Amino acid sequence: MPKLPEPVHTHTTATAIVQWYEKKTEDQRPHLGASEIGKPCGRALWYGFRWATKKKFPGRIKRLFDTGHREETRFLEELRGIGIEVHDRDPVTKLQHRFSAVDGHFGGSCDGVGRGFPEAPKTWAIVEFKTHGSKSFAELAKSGVEKAKPEHYAQMQVYMGLSELDRALYLAVNKDTDELHSEWIHFNKLVFDTLMLRAEKIIHAEDPPPGISTDPAWYQCKFCDHHSICHGEIAAARSCRSCVHSTPSTDGEWHCAAQARSLSVDEQRIGCRSHLLLPNLVNYAEAIDAGEGFIKYKHNDTGLIFANCTEDADRSEENMGTDIVACWTSDEMAVAVRKVMSDEFHAGMKAEFPGSRLVGSSNIEESDVPF
Repeated sequence: MPKLPEPVHTHTTATAIVQWYEKKTEDQRPHLGASEIGKPCGRALWYGFRWATKKKFPGRIKRLFDTGHREETRFLEELRGIGIEVHDRDPVTKLQHRFSAVDGHFGGSCDGVGRGFPEAPKTWAIVEFKTHGSKSFAELAKSGVEKAKPEHYAQMQVYMGLSELDRALYLAVNKDTDELHSEWIHFNKLVFDTLMLRAEKIIHAEDPPPGISTDPAWYQCKFCDHHSICHGEIAAARSCRSCVHSTPSTDGEWHCAAQARSLSVDEQRIGCRSHLLLPNLVNYAEAIDAGEGFIKYKHNDTGLIFANCTEDADRSEENMGTDIVACWTSDEMAVAVRKVMSDEFHAGMKAEFPGSRLVGSSNIEESDVPF
């Protein structure tokens, strides 16, 4: 079906601005962030650290994120305006104050460090700025940061522990009314130690930890970035972090066993021709065998035998056996939904035309697969 022309009213300045934001690329952060270590689901954190999902945000949401970042400049001006000494940049690096742990694989950057606050004028403290909608702000004002925003509370505990400071100021604004909320947070070593242990376990885990629920309709799962992977509708995106050959190393980098070397962040984002998905990132099938250049799977729904193969794999029967119906690269598996991978017709077409490639969106239906 030919693409229909867009309605004339969509060609506006406002639409053009939103589209401009949509074109901006959002790369995954190379480390497990302190801003997310307080999330309830450890499996989601593991998927994020392994770059299992390539997140795509609408232009409006990207602009909303940008609005939050711009509010930081106003907060800094206001704090300095009431006489507080606040530093939003490290005097040596001229960058945000950055904290790192777990061999460099965990950390984050706080919004500032300051002293002279009315709550404790002589005490140096971490400063963290946040913006809220009215509903979120009301809950914050009622219950406090620890209960209303446990992720923010965890983030500040990490920054305090890694900076060896025992106070933090949480400063928030209601985006709808400009009402402010400030809260003085004390360091809790038990919470800090628990969060650090959690980060270490996630970073070094070969298998994903248990998820918060096995029910795909569970409310916290429904809005998770990794919903489709976790509940077995699609395989993970290709990157070195989703590959069987790659592991985080003690020098803060990622090491590739296939190439026997460390990988730059840019290399990790791309992956190479030898990429093979970690079997626990293919949740709709069971890995039953492996060999040179391939991992063999049995589909959970139909029992169909297929393989994830490297780009240059020897696909002969002598190497892979005779039971494999089709061989798919990691790129192909990243765009094929569960039904496609279980379908004998598509597998047969792939086997008959091994030089063909599956392309398209991860949202395609079984009948939409182009060959």
